[in-house]
Amino acid sequence: MKSPKPQVWKCLITLMVLMGWVGLESIAIVKKSEIQSIRRKRHVIVNANDAKTKDTVDIGKSLVEIAERASRDSVNQAVDLVFVVDGSLPMKDLGKRVERGIADMARVFEESVIDYQFALVWFQNLGSSRIIVKPLQRGLLPIQENFVKLPVAKFKGPATGYGLDAIMSGLTDLSFRWDAEKHFVVVTNSALKTTWGTGDEKNELFEKIVDWCQQDEIKINVIGIDEEIQMLLAGRTDGKWYGTKEIRRRIEHVPLVKRSMLDINEVFKRIARHITTTVKQPTDIVFVFDSSLSMDNKIDKICTGLDSLVKILEGEKLDYRLGIIRFWARSGGGDSSVVITKPPLNTQQVRQMFRTLGRGDEHLLDAVMEGVPKLQTPEDRKLVLFVVTDESSSSGPGKEYTAAKAIAVCRQTGAQVNVIGGIVPVGHGGGFVDEFQRGVTETTNGQCYIMPGAEVQLRDRRNR
Repeated sequence: MKSPKPQVWKCLITLMVLMGWVGLESIAIVKKSEIQSIRRKRHVIVNANDAKTKDTVDIGKSLVEIAERASRDSVNQAVDLVFVVDGSLPMKDLGKRVERGIADMARVFEESVIDYQFALVWFQNLGSSRIIVKPLQRGLLPIQENFVKLPVAKFKGPATGYGLDAIMSGLTDLSFRWDAEKHFVVVTNSALKTTWGTGDEKNELFEKIVDWCQQDEIKINVIGIDEEIQMLLAGRTDGKWYGTKEIRRRIEHVPLVKRSMLDINEVFKRIARHITTTVKQPTDIVFVFDSSLSMDNKIDKICTGLDSLVKILEGEKLDYRLGIIRFWARSGGGDSSVVITKPPLNTQQVRQMFRTLGRGDEHLLDAVMEGVPKLQTPEDRKLVLFVVTDESSSSGPGKEYTAAKAIAVCRQTGAQVNVIGGIVPVGHGGGFVDEFQRGVTETTNGQCYIMPGAEVQLRDRRNR
C-alpha cells in the first residue's frame, strides 16, 4: 500500500486545524452564553433557602390558610367565599393550581362543620372586557363545574382584564347571606385595572370597593403581585395579601420605592397623608427610632419631615399624640439599649430625642419585641408605629427574635406600621427591602420606603 502524496497530507492537516478551530469557537460561544445567562439571573434575588429556586409560592397552602381563617372567624358556622380570577394567558399555570386547591379548602370547611358556599367571578380581555359572574352555591361540585364550563376560552389573550371592575361586579351581582363570614379571593399576576380610567378615577372605584366591603364586613384576600393597590385592598378590608412570586427584588426593581419619592421630607408627607386617610379614630403615633451614629447626617431632614407630618395631621384635625422608642447598641455586637417614652410628647420634645444619638450598632427587632408591648396603648386609641432607620432589621446577640415574631407583636397590638428603612446587601451591588420591614407594612396596612442615602451606605460598606 502506497503512502499518501505530500499534497494529500497537507490537505488532511489543514482540515484537522480547521475542525479544531471550529470546536474552540463553539466552546467559546457556549461559555459566553452561559455567562450571559448567569448575569441575567442576577437581576432577581431568589430565596437562598430554596435549593431549586422555585419562582412561585405554594398556592394551595395560601388557599388553605384563607379557609382556616374564615372558619375561625365564622360566628354562625357559615362562609360565603368568592373567587375573582384573571383569565389571561400568563395566568394559565397559576389558575390551574387554584382550581386544584379548591378541594382542600372544601375539606377545611367540612372538617370544621362549616356551611360553605363558593362563587366565581372570571375576568378576561379577548379584545374587549369580559366579566362572568357565577352565583354562590353550596358544596364543592358546583364551583368545580363553573371553572370547567366557562363560556369563554380560558387563559387566552396576553393582556389582563379589568380586575377592579370584576371585584365590583362580584359585590353588586352576588347575594350574600347576612350571617355568613364573607371573603373574596382575588387571583392575578398583573396589576388591577378598571375601565373607569387611571389616576383619580381608579382611586374613586378603589374607595367605593373598600367602603362597600367595610360596610358589609367583606374581607378581600389577594394572591397577586406587590402592587400597592392590591396590598391596600387586603389591608383595609381586614383580608390578607399573598405574593405570587417568592423573590426579593433588587432595590431598582421594588415598585414601592419610586425614585421621585426619595426625599425624606416628601416621604414623611406621604406617610402623614396615608395615616389621615386610613385612621379615623384617636391615634398614638410612636416613632421607633434608630439612634445609632449612622443617622447623624440625616437628622436635620428628619426634623423637617416631622414638622411636615405634624402640619398635615393638624390640618386634617386628627386627634393624635406622639411618643418614641429609641434604640441603639454597643459596637461589635453589644446588647441593645431600648428607651421608651410614652405619649403624649410635643413636637419639640420628639425633635430633641431625634437629635440625642447613641453610638454603635442598632437592632430593630429588639426595639419592637421589647418596646412595643410596653406602650400599653389605651383601647380607645389606634396605635401607629413609625419606624425610622437606615439599616436592615436584626436582633442582638443571644436573642432569638425573628421577623415573624416581631410582625406578630405588631399585629397583636392592632398597630399600623409605616417604615422608612434600610436595604439588605446581597450579590454584586444589589439589595432588597428586608423581611420584617416589608412584611410588617404589608400585613398592617402601612407603607414602606427606603431611607434616602441607604443605597450610598450600601456601596460604601462594600468598598471598604
